[in-house]
Amino acid sequence: MFIKKLVLFILFFSIFSCSSPYKNWQKQVNKNTKNHLSKKPNLPTPPNTVWINDNLFMDKTEIVNLSYLEYLHYINEDSSYNYYQNQIPTNGVWMDKEVPFSDSVKLSLSLGYLEYENYRFLPVVGVSYQQATNYCKWRGKIATQNFVSTRDKKYRFEYRLPTEKEWEKAALSFIDTLNQDNTKYGFDTSIISLSVFNLSEKLNKSKNDSTPIPPIFYAYAEPTNLLGLHHTIGNVAEMIAEEGISKGGSWLHVPLQSTINERIRYKYPTSWLGFRCICEVTEIEN
Repeated sequence: MFIKKLVLFILFFSIFSCSSPYKNWQKQVNKNTKNHLSKKPNLPTPPNTVWINDNLFMDKTEIVNLSYLEYLHYINEDSSYNYYQNQIPTNGVWMDKEVPFSDSVKLSLSLGYLEYENYRFLPVVGVSYQQATNYCKWRGKIATQNFVSTRDKKYRFEYRLPTEKEWEKAALSFIDTLNQDNTKYGFDTSIISLSVFNLSEKLNKSKNDSTPIPPIFYAYAEPTNLLGLHHTIGNVAEMIAEEGISKGGSWLHVPLQSTINERIRYKYPTSWLGFRCICEVTEIEN
C-alpha cells in the first residue's frame, strides 16, 4: 500500500510539472537564465549551484538527505566520535505536537526520514543552525581541495548560509516587479498557482492524517524561479545567516507567512526547517 501511494505521488508531480503553464513558465526561466549567465564572470560554477552576482553562487535546491548523509560519512571517518554524534539531525522533530499526523506516521518518519533510500532527495530537516554552518564549512573545504587538485588555476570555495538580503534577491530573481503578487513570491502567480509550492492551505492541519508519505516534496520538483532555484517558496523554510530567522515558508505555513519579505522565527530544529548554501568563489594566487 505504501509503495503504491508513493508511486502515485511521484507520478502526480511528474505529470503536473509537464503541464502547459509549467512549460510556458520554464521557457521564460530558460530565456532569463541564459541572459543572466551571459554576464557571469570567468569563474567555475560549484556543483548544483546557480550564479547570483559577482562571485556568489547559490544552491539550486535545499540541502537534501543524501548530501547530508555524505557529510556524516566523511566526518565519521576523520572526526571525533562526539563531534560526529553532534552533527546527526534530530529525528525526534517528527514527534513534535505541531506535526499534523497520527502517532504511528510520526514514529515512522522519526525512525527513517534521513536514512530511507526513497527519501534521499528530500530536504534534510531536524538540523540546527550550528550543524548547518558546520556543514557549510566542511563543504567549502572539500570543494576547494577537489578543484585545486584538478585544475590549472586554483580557487577557494567558501560556503555559508546566505544573508537575508542575498536570499531575498535570489528568491525575487528577474521577476516583473510591477506586479505586486510577483514580488511577494518571486513567481508569476497568474501562471502558476501558489498551491503547487507545498504550502499549507490552513494554519491548523488535521491531526489525524495517516498518509505514510512525508509532507515534503522532492527537492528538484518544478517550478523554479527565474534564476532556476527550486522551492525558494514552500517545501521547507530555509535558515539564513542571521540565527533564529528562516525564509520562504514550508509545508506547515500558509502563503501569507511565506512571502519573500516575511520572516519565520525558530529556536531549535524542526520538521519544517532546512537550509541551502551560498558559495563565494575566489581565485587563489600561486
